[in-house]
Amino acid sequence: MRKLREAQTSVKSMAVLICSYKRVDDLARCLGALKHQTRPPDDVIVIARDTDKPTIDFLRASTDRQLPLRTVYVAEPGLVAARRKGLSACSSDVAAFIDDDTVPCPEWAQRIMSHFCRDPHLGGLGGKDHCVHGQTDKDRNDNVGRVRWYGRIEGYHHVGYGPAREVQHIKGANMAYRMAALVGVGPDTRLRGNGVQGFEDTTLSLAVRRSGWRILYDPQVLVDHLESPRDEVRFYSHTVPVTDVAGFENLAFNNVVALWDELSPFRMLVFATWSFAIGVRVCPGIIQAIRFTPSMGLVASWYRFFVAQRGLFKAYLVLSRRSNEGAVVHSRSAA
Repeated sequence: MRKLREAQTSVKSMAVLICSYKRVDDLARCLGALKHQTRPPDDVIVIARDTDKPTIDFLRASTDRQLPLRTVYVAEPGLVAARRKGLSACSSDVAAFIDDDTVPCPEWAQRIMSHFCRDPHLGGLGGKDHCVHGQTDKDRNDNVGRVRWYGRIEGYHHVGYGPAREVQHIKGANMAYRMAALVGVGPDTRLRGNGVQGFEDTTLSLAVRRSGWRILYDPQVLVDHLESPRDEVRFYSHTVPVTDVAGFENLAFNNVVALWDELSPFRMLVFATWSFAIGVRVCPGIIQAIRFTPSMGLVASWYRFFVAQRGLFKAYLVLSRRSNEGAVVHSRSAA
């Protein structure tokens, strides 16, 4: 049975948190859009890596006082560490995350606060990130933010349309949380990787939902997403040959982390079977490997299958071992 914490009946303040790494032009454009919000943010926190000299120099040279801007620094690589650092510095009632390569529409902040003020049991709110490059008006999907019973995670936040509706998970490029909903919950440190760390946003929203809070998606809470190139390969959004073996393996590992506390043991077994036999294009099983053999080539397609399955297997092994160790500790403490 889900435990529902007492919700705040009102929210008054909102912070915008932006994790940025070596994309000064994108960050400048994003901050410029925040100046034109119909409801200005009460706090703007940029989380920068302590070795990212271009971003640090840009922020230190900024003399613009139109935004309540401040910077926090993180030494550990990876988006999980950056988000945790930003949340630890946040004292507002609502924390809204956007990517540094997004441009929020003028009503973005106002719409976020309206949702949280109306619904005291709303823990998380996701919006649409309209991908400016490569997306057309015909790309629409109303089945947003779902986890199928057998464990397939479906997003489509960037092409969602229609009214606001309850979902299971939201997307990190455009998401907001009631800080009260994050008590005892935070970005999952079990996730692997040194950059974006796939599924970190899914893992967080599923954890908040399991705590008894509602998660909504509203396509009117809109940002334009001008996706900028990254140093790392974005395996989670493209079907490409494996060039970064550790990164691809970590993606598969993190997929299991996202579902580990969400699925019953039986459903996790079903997920493992489905992932091996079928899978999805970015984390292939046998059927997907066969599907992409003609376009990708025999070796490349089946190597993707091998690395993905190795990452999944490592996650099953590591997480089940941790669960067993936790059960033993709990049993000893109870005795």
